[in-house]
Amino acid sequence: MSETATLKVGDEAPDFELPSSPTGEKFKLSDYEGKNAVVINFVPAAFSPACSNQMPLIEKKREEFASQDALPVVISSDGVWAQAAWKKELGLEFPILSDFAPLGDTARKYGVVIEPRGIANRVVIVVDKQGKIAWIQPVEKITDMPDYDPVLACSKD
Repeated sequence: MSETATLKVGDEAPDFELPSSPTGEKFKLSDYEGKNAVVINFVPAAFSPACSNQMPLIEKKREEFASQDALPVVISSDGVWAQAAWKKELGLEFPILSDFAPLGDTARKYGVVIEPRGIANRVVIVVDKQGKIAWIQPVEKITDMPDYDPVLACSKD
């Protein structure tokens, strides 16, 4: 599938700036334009079994992404304190971003929000170095895991 409810491959990626820690650090997508592809992993909920199984997969692929100038990030609608605890528990080194306030706003812009809950569906979106949507990979069921091999191939471009 090459589209979401609001985006398709080739579209300009909506910019966002989200908190990445309880101490105020933020991640802004446009800061990476011209430097890195960004592999956005929208997930429903920190500490849920499926999401907690997905995080080590991303961590395992992090060096492969880095070798292609691609940076993985995770976005969920959880608060930054819950995300920080989750990140620490799983030993993750990549950014986990909070789409909490307003709830699900970034997921909504990307067309992956599950209304009325304000949480994201499990979808991987690659934003290339030019800020364009290069790949969209939803899962069939929310508990399914994405296949990162085509994502890695896509992030090379």
